[in-house]
Amino acid sequence: MEIPKEGCALCGATWGDYWEEIGEKTLFFCCDVCAKQYRNIANEVKKRTGWAKIDQLKMDGNYRGRVCTAFRGSTPYRFIISFSENGDVRNFEELP
Repeated sequence: MEIPKEGCALCGATWGDYWEEIGEKTLFFCCDVCAKQYRNIANEVKKRTGWAKIDQLKMDGNYRGRVCTAFRGSTPYRFIISFSENGDVRNFEELP
């Protein structure tokens, strides 16, 4: 997956020191909640699409909700996702 060059892979924050392997990469996160949200995004996309892996993930939004596009090759999958305060998926809506 393509990730930000600096900061947390989910929110971009530069504080913290939490690392987790997601997919084939070890990613930096500011905290365990951001790592859980990122992992949940990847797992939910794989479950709904049947993809074995995600090549790129683009996100826009914040902790209240994110509009995302996941890519497998050039095939996009668009969705809106929001989370509970502990990082569990609260809402997931596929977009056209």
